[in-house]
Amino acid sequence: MNQGKERLGLIILAGGLGTRMGCPKALLPWGIDPSTTLLSHMIQKGQTAGFKHIIVSVGPEDESQVIMESLPSLLLSKSVDIVYDEYPRCGPLGGLYSSLKAAAPLHVADAYAVVAVDMPFIELSHYPDIARFDNCVDVVVPKHSNGTLEPIGGIYRTTILPVLSSILESGDEDVSLHHMIGKLESMSDYEVDTIDIPENARDLYNVNYQDEYVWARADYINSQRNVPIFSVVASKSKTGKTTVVAALVSALEARGIRVGLVKSDHHGFVMDHPNTDTDTVMQAGATAVAIAGPQETAVRLRTTEQTNLMELAQSLPVDLVFIETRSQGVFPIIEVVREDQELISDSLDRVATISLDGLEGDIPKLVERIIATI
Repeated sequence: MNQGKERLGLIILAGGLGTRMGCPKALLPWGIDPSTTLLSHMIQKGQTAGFKHIIVSVGPEDESQVIMESLPSLLLSKSVDIVYDEYPRCGPLGGLYSSLKAAAPLHVADAYAVVAVDMPFIELSHYPDIARFDNCVDVVVPKHSNGTLEPIGGIYRTTILPVLSSILESGDEDVSLHHMIGKLESMSDYEVDTIDIPENARDLYNVNYQDEYVWARADYINSQRNVPIFSVVASKSKTGKTTVVAALVSALEARGIRVGLVKSDHHGFVMDHPNTDTDTVMQAGATAVAIAGPQETAVRLRTTEQTNLMELAQSLPVDLVFIETRSQGVFPIIEVVREDQELISDSLDRVATISLDGLEGDIPKLVERIIATI
């Protein structure tokens, strides 16, 4: 079998109602561009990796209306096909069967890598290197060091269709992918190979719950920025934003993380003392003044409108920036709360809520999660 990527297709399992997330996972926002979803992100990764044929399994037709309504903008080329589950509510096995069945008569690819739409960190460009197929191997499955297999993430040939069909037709058999792999291994007509998963690899990490998703998205988006950002917001002033930021900065700096702060002030402010040399020059009409001391440097710029906080944050020579604001802020958001206040941030943008009463217990945990994303 040709081991080049031109003979390897991709199946994206994107079905499911997303009851734990509040919407189908496939449609959850992902990148910095608000129009990017987990599904469009995965399709783009597949095309960038060179897969000539991509199949998106969207689940049963009667449960896929919401996903299908969003697909026109996601179908970036004719190399993407949509497949419904022929056997409803049979999980990934049903999606794999219907996708391989649709692929078989096309003869576009020798085998298909299978991934889930909620595995955003998977490195698809590695798949051509692990397609260790020959005429005898039907399946390659990733394996952890403890021996646990990861069937979603494997590579499958259409030769296994009869086994998938028999499991689904029986109506009594276990329809898990692990059961299917075990059945193939027990049959002399099929060959299952494994490939070791490197320790601490994130490729096969999937986001099942909202908390996992929000922090994974924070990790991804901050990795795309010049400087990672966290917004600290509250619905009202005097809630304790600055106290929270100070506690976070102290804990992070103690861990060797250089932290910056960008704060909005709609009332205007003056950071210089009246009648100093720099203030005198600024009042004389200078556009900018700067002063460099042995331990601090200050720059004062005259602007015609309020500077964009994001642009300012990205220019600071630090490892992490907190943006403190009363508005909703930019993702990812930490919201400071009091019992009598309503939340102003969207639940899919909010990585944490924190109150002054819980700082002692919450700050160490929050710091660990923040460090993991920078």
